[in-house]
Amino acid sequence: MSTLDAAIRLRLGDLDLDVALGADTGEAVAVLGPNGAGKTTIVRALAGLVPIDGGHITLDGTVLDRPDDGTFVPSERRPIGVVFQDYLLFPRMSARDNIAFGLRSRGIDKAAAHEQADSWLDRFGLADHARSRPAALSGGQAQRVALARALATNPKLLLLDEPLAALDASTRVHVRAELRRHLTTFEGARVLITHDPIDALILADRLVIVEDGRITQAGTPTDITSRPATRYVADLVGINLLHGRLDGTTVHLDDGGELTVADDDVPRGDVALAIRPQAIALYAERPDGSPRNVWAATVADLEADRDRIRVRLAGPISVTAEVTATAAHTLDLRPGQPVWASIKAVDLSVYEH
Repeated sequence: MSTLDAAIRLRLGDLDLDVALGADTGEAVAVLGPNGAGKTTIVRALAGLVPIDGGHITLDGTVLDRPDDGTFVPSERRPIGVVFQDYLLFPRMSARDNIAFGLRSRGIDKAAAHEQADSWLDRFGLADHARSRPAALSGGQAQRVALARALATNPKLLLLDEPLAALDASTRVHVRAELRRHLTTFEGARVLITHDPIDALILADRLVIVEDGRITQAGTPTDITSRPATRYVADLVGINLLHGRLDGTTVHLDDGGELTVADDDVPRGDVALAIRPQAIALYAERPDGSPRNVWAATVADLEADRDRIRVRLAGPISVTAEVTATAAHTLDLRPGQPVWASIKAVDLSVYEH
């Protein structure tokens, strides 16, 4: 049985949220989506900060919120730990007192709460910062204090709302690795809210995509990256997504053009095509051998990504290719330049849409 079993129906302003979400003990689930999709509202509903209008929220078999029979357990009585985007540490409290606060609110006396807080500070490598207030902590240290505060109450569910968003790029990689290490020691279920696919792929076992208050795709990171269901998901994981109609091994694309695929096991009809940018080869002249999937295109834009260059192509098949910086220099790629593009049939992933 899932530790978390939730069906959340909630209207809040322009948001109409209707999602089903579950998480097993020891499992980390990442909820991704664009701004305004309802991600933070999911956290607030699970934490008891906003009641749902319909559905239910059950944790370890205990009902926390069910409007049909009037059940609603307030946030302070839910066995849930929350790490908010801005951490929300109490600015006038020391790191030690911030961690002890949750314990004190649950009836633990001051001495025992401080003793447990000191244990968490030591565990998170913060013993030297016990008396420091949040303003004196680095972003990574503040996050560890917030995480320790959430875990100190021994929750059954841990919610993390954009836990890395407040960090600058130079510290994000290091803190992400630290967070992953600390999360593996937590035995309960974890729900991570993020807009960053790297955070999700590194920290989560399963991904749930929410768009406009609805789940549009869910599955393992491999499921999501290999077969994106929507344009947002494809853009999120850096995959080209095209739609068309399959006839034999030929896909007649909705926007014009056609591509030949190697997979003939997919039934004829409406399909989606996922194309890795790295699988698209670019040439200054039409390549020899006349492969079936070759077309003339125009460079629309270029974007550097470390040692790779993403090349947006306009033409009968509008996609984004990715080449090395050396290849881009050799081809002298620039906006407006004509090129030839090709892709092998075996590098096209086709599936029913």
